[in-house]
Amino acid sequence: MIERRAALLVLAGVSVFWAAMLAGARVNPGYAHRRDYVSALAARGVEHPWLGMVAIAMIGCAGLAAAALVRRLTRAGALAFAAAGVGFVVVALARVDCPDGAARCGLGGRFEVHGTAAITHWTAAVVSSILVIVGMAVVGIELVQRRRMAAGAATLVAAGTTLVALLATGGQSPGTVQRIWILVMTGWLAGAAAVALVRSAGSRR
Repeated sequence: MIERRAALLVLAGVSVFWAAMLAGARVNPGYAHRRDYVSALAARGVEHPWLGMVAIAMIGCAGLAAAALVRRLTRAGALAFAAAGVGFVVVALARVDCPDGAARCGLGGRFEVHGTAAITHWTAAVVSSILVIVGMAVVGIELVQRRRMAAGAATLVAAGTTLVALLATGGQSPGTVQRIWILVMTGWLAGAAAVALVRSAGSRR
């Protein structure tokens, strides 16, 4: 029962993240997914920042639910996901400043990482993202050790892809690269939740 509820919360968190993020981008003039960061949608000075805050916070909720989802498999992985979940909630609350709006915010020196809120935001964002990757990697290794090779390999590939894309964020299309690793990360979370729901349904028959 706990696993099923955790899986449903993961799916809800991921779904609300994408819905709120897309809605936030839509209501901010000039904002481009290819160019702009997700964090800008929650910044001070943008249109309807609550949408960006909800989006980021929902990733945190999904992380906390994922901790409950993998707890039986690996406590270390669960701890990593739980810490990441708390971290993303901090990211949502510690907002950067975008006085000229969300479009191009964070590009070309439009904001500097200074002040308590900005430093907290970016530190929590990086650390939380790394913790999710660690959690995925730990889960993948545990699955391989339990001879669940396909699931383990897929999880390790997802963790590696997320790490590579995270490290590559920047350049000419930082928004695109950021969304690649967010898509892989949230896709893995949703996939893990879906598998848990199928297994739960099978065990109840």
